[in-house]
Amino acid sequence: MKSTRLSRVTLMLALATTWLFAGLTYGDSSQSTSAATMQHRRCQLAYVLLWNKDFDGSIAEFQKVLDADAGFDEAWLGLGLAKERKGDLKGADQAFTKVKASSPQYTDAAAGRARILVGKKQFKEAIKLYEGLKEKSLLTDETRLAFVEALAYDGQYDRALKELDPLRKQANLVARVAKIEGQILAWSGRSEEAIPKLREAIKKNPKDDDVRLDLARALLIANQQDEAIKVMNGLSPEAAASTKTAMLKTDIYLSAKKFDDAIKFLDEITKKHPEARQLIVRQAEIISWTQNYDRAITIYRQLLTSDPKDQDVRGRLAETLMWAGRFDESAAEYRRALGEAN
Repeated sequence: MKSTRLSRVTLMLALATTWLFAGLTYGDSSQSTSAATMQHRRCQLAYVLLWNKDFDGSIAEFQKVLDADAGFDEAWLGLGLAKERKGDLKGADQAFTKVKASSPQYTDAAAGRARILVGKKQFKEAIKLYEGLKEKSLLTDETRLAFVEALAYDGQYDRALKELDPLRKQANLVARVAKIEGQILAWSGRSEEAIPKLREAIKKNPKDDDVRLDLARALLIANQQDEAIKVMNGLSPEAAASTKTAMLKTDIYLSAKKFDDAIKFLDEITKKHPEARQLIVRQAEIISWTQNYDRAITIYRQLLTSDPKDQDVRGRLAETLMWAGRFDESAAEYRRALGEAN
């Protein structure tokens, strides 16, 4: 789940809200166009630029609107969205707070502030904003889903599942609800319940890497390692290349006691990503488990060449030397790890 990502749906709803409340009079001549109408049109232009990812241009147009009318809520919302997309989260939050609670744009603005808080892992503060929207009956389907995610991130799994209830019977949300419910069940350790939900979500969207990873973890916990590997083999190249994903796939191989497969997999991925130090350490560790001590020792020494101060690697090297029966070398490395020798 990625509630911190500003979705296309959010932008479309914001733009639609702007048009809906613009109060334009179509068919008027340019001479009779009011100043308010011109402001709304400039606001719409700014949203179009935002949609086209011209964030600086969008921000500039929204600012022109606000320079003329500091109480223009559509522009404050748009300015916040544009700054959020650009990565200026502080500026985005300041803009969102300018939207009045009585405004039609308030729900999107509050949701924007909550998104930023979730991104900062300030889940309880985000939840308070969503609770405020709920109390005012302002939760849209999108904000309710984001509310559910915030609750789940905060570890309030049962409450998160309960908040999904109003959305379960909506045909257009079946796939998304199945995904979120499956993920929450998986995170809360209810793997057996999570697996069918996550399978359903993958059928609806086979390219969803997040769901694939959560299903693979749930299958690992349920000791269904073969299916877990098949699920992971469907990941996009980008997701499959990440260190976190590689560690999970390695865990699955190890759980199935497929040490040779784990080593082969790590050999391949560390060749492609020689900078992935965590994976190389894991590679050496597993190689040592197969009693190929000399190769493991060589890998550990190579890692120490690039970073002699890595005491975790030095400790692993010392242990492997011990298991290899190279006691003098092991003792020397342990002394170095203890800071008693150069």
